[in-house]
Amino acid sequence: MTRFYTLGTSSAVPTAKRDLAANLLDFQGEKILFDCGEGTQKTLMKYQLGLMQIDKVFITHWHADHFSGLLGLVQTLGMEGRDRPLYIYGPEGTEENTKRLLELGHFNRQYDIYADDLEPGDRVEGDEYEIRAFRTDHRVPSLGFVFEEEEKTKASRKKMEELGLEPSPKIGRLKEGESVEIDGETIKPEQVVEKVPGRKVVYTGDTEYSEKTVKASKNADLLVHDSTFTQDLVKDGREKHASAKQAAEVAKKAGVEKLVLTHFSRRFDKDASPLLEEAEEVFENSVLAEEGKEFEVKPHRPE
Repeated sequence: MTRFYTLGTSSAVPTAKRDLAANLLDFQGEKILFDCGEGTQKTLMKYQLGLMQIDKVFITHWHADHFSGLLGLVQTLGMEGRDRPLYIYGPEGTEENTKRLLELGHFNRQYDIYADDLEPGDRVEGDEYEIRAFRTDHRVPSLGFVFEEEEKTKASRKKMEELGLEPSPKIGRLKEGESVEIDGETIKPEQVVEKVPGRKVVYTGDTEYSEKTVKASKNADLLVHDSTFTQDLVKDGREKHASAKQAAEVAKKAGVEKLVLTHFSRRFDKDASPLLEEAEEVFENSVLAEEGKEFEVKPHRPE
């Protein structure tokens, strides 16, 4: 099971309704955090999303609204008895900034924290997945992240029906590359199984429209994109944030399945519908992020 949760959706400052940037990916029980703004651990607790199970944190950039919840999270993990390492990844400065953060205050920590600076193109390998960094266009060094599951070998129901095959352990052997005999006939793997791409989720952090994001998001199941403004509020690209329209243009050009708009300006705190309406004019399958909102990413099947 793969689920993505938007935990914090406000830009720059929190509001009574929204917390600062944070997102959680649950991949087969492994919890991966993308950004950790103020309010993150409270939202994790509120929706019972397994705060103690987080082993990797990816910070898109070192503006406070994207990391201000990190110190509290680190302290809570320690107070709750964590004994395994926590890994923190981000753009240049991540190792140094993490070191400084951990020097603040007085608390006991019985577990190790490892922080690494990533460059665009760097990959962090996991169990059956990888997370790749790509450059985004913001005021400070910033990265977006692509989560991509490994390619899978799966049996095609259509091919099974054409051959008159029923589910059985022999189908599993075909998936492992073996030929098998069924009802006196030799069936080869290529007659039944296909390679299908793994699930793909892209999170941009803060960025203006970028062709780099289009490339990174190609055929993604889920694109979670900065949508701070409506297009009429974007002036000469000086904001280094995207409009909802620009986010939708990225989604359409990249051929993604679903677009999630997030990182909203305070002016849209009471009513974010103008952002959604603007995006839907370009890319119909657009939705607004909300605190604690769940997005299921279903596995791919053979055609």
